[in-house]
Amino acid sequence: MKAPLLLLLAGLGLHAAAADLQVQVRNAAGKPAPDVVVMLMPSVQGAAPTTSAVDIVQKDNRFEPYVTVVPVGTAVRFVNRDRYDHHVRSLGSGPMGAVPPAKSFELRLGPVQSGARAIDSVVFDTPGSVTLGCHIHGSMRGHLFVATTPWVAVTDEQGRARFAGLPDGSAEMRLWHPDQFTGQTTQTLNLSGQAQASAQLSFNPSRRPAPRPKGEYEF
Repeated sequence: MKAPLLLLLAGLGLHAAAADLQVQVRNAAGKPAPDVVVMLMPSVQGAAPTTSAVDIVQKDNRFEPYVTVVPVGTAVRFVNRDRYDHHVRSLGSGPMGAVPPAKSFELRLGPVQSGARAIDSVVFDTPGSVTLGCHIHGSMRGHLFVATTPWVAVTDEQGRARFAGLPDGSAEMRLWHPDQFTGQTTQTLNLSGQAQASAQLSFNPSRRPAPRPKGEYEF
């Protein structure tokens, strides 16, 4: 009976204890910062969260969500819910759009009511950032970040991001926002039990675009 007991103990050692984490991100003025991408790189291998297809919706001449983060290899569906066409395309990021998009693509999406193709998908297999635009409606902007880790989240209106089931131990936290001019902000955390962390940006991000008035650009 010794061998089965040893195997059981060895198996138990493979499962790292789990931690939950809440991250509070503030801007340079000390106010909550929404739409910030938070990425965690745990030093201990554990069960990674499962990923599924992600939707980015075009509605009222906006991309919803305004900021999206996905792990490498994720299929993203672009869904047109407006009554007119959208021609979604990838654009460069960073200052003056100087950073090439992680993936170049163009999608022509018909009106949702017309029976035309209003949904199309793209698999993002290279890490990096993508600014989203529309050939037809030049004011439309959204942002997508493709991360090398499955532990990803975007801060809510209160500047908070939450993670569950993280392996205990140290982890590197990285932050990204479409307005930043330098590389990702990094910080080392020690995770255990119910953990909390805070971070502050060195700038004040601009407000997300307001929705267009009803009826504008309807063609």
